Formats: sequence, structure tokens, C-alpha cells
Amino acid sequence: MKLAAAGLSDVGQARDHNEDSYAVEEPLGLFIVADGMGGHLAGEVASAMAISTVIEHLQQNAGGDRVAALAEATKLANTRVIEEGTRNRKRRGMGSTFVAMIRDGEAAGIVHVGDSRCYRYRQSVLERLTRDHSLIEEYAGDDPIARAALGNYSNMITRAIGTGAEVEPEVRREKLQVGDTYLLCSDGLCGVVKDSDIARVIGKGPDLIARAKELVQIANEHGGPDNISVVLVRVDP
Repeated sequence: MKLAAAGLSDVGQARDHNEDSYAVEEPLGLFIVADGMGGHLAGEVASAMAISTVIEHLQQNAGGDRVAALAEATKLANTRVIEEGTRNRKRRGMGSTFVAMIRDGEAAGIVHVGDSRCYRYRQSVLERLTRDHSLIEEYAGDDPIARAALGNYSNMITRAIGTGAEVEPEVRREKLQVGDTYLLCSDGLCGVVKDSDIARVIGKGPDLIARAKELVQIANEHGGPDNISVVLVRVDP
């Protein structure tokens, strides 16, 4: 099996700068989306630093359990973002959500912190593989009454890189199947575009760049209230 991938990031319609970062590292079998927080400059520093730290760690630790190495790299990114915020007053309090996928043989590891998401499109069905680390998902779940009560806190993140001395990323492994398409995205996409529309776009065909552009376009048509980042990964024979 081979992995083909494409990524795209857009500032959206409401923001004046882009705090998202993404990476498509096909030689490493590594794909990442990070959504920075912390205001002008700081957010994009946090997301870019998280990604660069993870890539560097995995390049230096190529052997062994690659999924475990990705989780450890995420913890290291947390430490480095906090250290940078401590050194530089203008970056104090910066942070980033983070979602990554890494190939490990015939399986994929998915590691995430925050509300950036991973989906899998398999046999015309879209499935979300991550649970948001957010107040509304952790305390309200699928209860519509509880979700409505917490509506004003819908953007409150309970776990992110850079917001605490330690972070525990959530990890899962999935067996790869030829024909699968994985989607990593920031909430600038999944927060405004319905899962049914995401599935419809992915199902149009194998041109990943075209699919990524259309997903970003739809998010912008829905107002583009946040930065939008998309990475699509397809499993080929």
C-alpha cells in the first residue's frame, strides 16, 4: 500500500491572518494539522513550532513503535511551546490544537489534542475517529439539551498543546485499507460544514487537491469564520 496526500490552508473570511499550520511529510508517512491559539503572531508560532518539533523528533527516532513516538513527540511539542511562551512575554499563553496521522506498517496511528479532527471515508461512509477535547463534547456529549445549555462555551478547549505543564494526547490505531481516505482538519472546516457535505465532496473522486479546494470553498461559503486547514490522505494499492 502507498499513501498519497494533499494539504491546503486558508485564512477564511473573518480573520486577518492564519494561525493554522499543516504538514504533509510523505517520506515519513506523517500528516498533521495544528490550529494555533493566542492572538496575532503567537498562535501561528505555536502551531508551527508544534509541527516542526514533531517532525524533528520522528526524523531522529525512526525505529520502533512509530505511533508511540508520535505521542511522545506531541508531549515534547507541548514542553517547547510552553518554554517559548515563558521566554517571550508577547507569546505567553500561546497554544495549539493538534491532530496527526502516521503510518506504521499496515496500520495508521492517530494522535490528537484539542478539537482539530480526523475522519475516515471508507466505502462511501464518513466516520469521525477523534473526540473533541472541548467542554461541550466532554460534558454534554450528544445530549441536545446539555449542548444547548453549554452553547456559549462551544469553543472552550479542555486540552491543547501549550496550555498546561503536561498534556496527554489521545491515541488510536486503525488498520489501513486500500480505498480509504483520511481527512485531518481544523475546526474552521468541521465547525461549519456538515459531515454529509464533507462525505459528498470526498466521494467525488481521487483528485485530492481538487477535493481539498472544494472543502475550503464550502467552508468559506458558510462564512469562513475561522482559519480553514485540510489534509487528505488516500490509501492506494
